[in-house]
Amino acid sequence: MTIETGDDRGELQWELRVSRRVRYARLQIKPFGGLEVVIPPRFPRHQVPGLVAKHADWARRQLGKQAQLRQSVRLPSHISLAFDNSSTPVIYTADRLQMNFDLFAELSTEKLVIDADCQRERISKLRNWVRRRARESFPALLAEISTRTGLEFNRLSIRSQKTRWGSCSIRGNISLNDQLLFMPEATVRYLMIHELCHTRHLNHSKAFWALVEHHCADYRSHEKLLSNSRDLVPDWFLFDLYA
Repeated sequence: MTIETGDDRGELQWELRVSRRVRYARLQIKPFGGLEVVIPPRFPRHQVPGLVAKHADWARRQLGKQAQLRQSVRLPSHISLAFDNSSTPVIYTADRLQMNFDLFAELSTEKLVIDADCQRERISKLRNWVRRRARESFPALLAEISTRTGLEFNRLSIRSQKTRWGSCSIRGNISLNDQLLFMPEATVRYLMIHELCHTRHLNHSKAFWALVEHHCADYRSHEKLLSNSRDLVPDWFLFDLYA
């Protein structure tokens, strides 16, 4: 990924991302993260500034709306996860003396208590809770799919990523985005199959997609969902990620 600055009177900045999943260049506003230009691998990079200039008015309007949204992010009363169809109540308190239990044990109490009075700290704790849920849920599922498909991997890491749902290294190390918890389980299973197939084909060749289809016949529907699913991730989660 490359960060570039536009020359449109020095007002616009954008993040340039090359993606094999897009056929045409496009501009989009990342949640609380500014303007992003997404281009296919063969798109001439020298044309990017002109593309931005052509849509500069639209970009400024959207960025203006984004600035207003930053001031109106609301903390959740419940955290709803599509992955397991759960909804966990959230209680906020600034009095740490009232806390007589370990937040890491909150999964068994069916509620989450956030002991902080600062919004940014509260968001951080909410996101940490989501990551713990992902670390509890994903390893066993990935191991199950690995055994079923015969596609072995080396290690698994789970983190918050801005642009990728998952990745696989040349050593077979798989990384998964904790925001997948906001996706349906079937789509998470597909994403795991996708990354496991990269242990055989570290590219997006025809052979790779043939292997993906062998293990997940309806992979195209899941690809479409993942390409358009940022709206499924709550604003409060994305705000702390991009801010």
